[in-house]
Amino acid sequence: MNIDFTEKIIGKEKYFNSAVIALVIEKNDKKYFLFEKRARGVRQGGDISFPGGKIEMGETSLEAALRECKEEIGIDEVDVKGKIGTLVIPSGIMVEAFLGIIEEKKLKKLKINEDEVEGCFLVPVDFFKKNSPRIEKLEVETKPYYYENGEKFVFPAVELNLPKMYHTPWKSSPREVYIYIYEDKVIWGLTAEIIKEAIKYL
Repeated sequence: MNIDFTEKIIGKEKYFNSAVIALVIEKNDKKYFLFEKRARGVRQGGDISFPGGKIEMGETSLEAALRECKEEIGIDEVDVKGKIGTLVIPSGIMVEAFLGIIEEKKLKKLKINEDEVEGCFLVPVDFFKKNSPRIEKLEVETKPYYYENGEKFVFPAVELNLPKMYHTPWKSSPREVYIYIYEDKVIWGLTAEIIKEAIKYL
């Protein structure tokens, strides 16, 4: 029996699989990240992120990131440098992150999809290199039940004779959350995680 040694993520199909692309622009001999501020009417409205979204059936993670980039801000010519990595977060989301370079002139051709994006802005890459993120902690609680269409479904911990700790909500160890504050903008969570990794390549 032989098993290859390529990276595998067990249970990947159970996650919300998504992809983003961290866009970098070279302007006046300096590098900048291009960020989006999500429209107020969408999930996580007001948050700051990179272009990206759900990986649809039949497409690769990179294809999804590039498609979302075009749909959200109208950019379809990206020099993809490679994959930054895969981020798995406790809320059941898996994000595959890529790094791409776009030409400065593309900024004039931004076509912001106002249904999804409130606006875009640039932040110097050097800001993130010179400033470590603020670190806070969050605690995630797992509940042995969920609601669907108003009906409560209970995890059968008692029936299965599982340890008592699983009969009621239980908490995981606190996890660190990165936060960058640039002027009046708060960049945090998975976007901050991706930035912290991306700057290693810039």
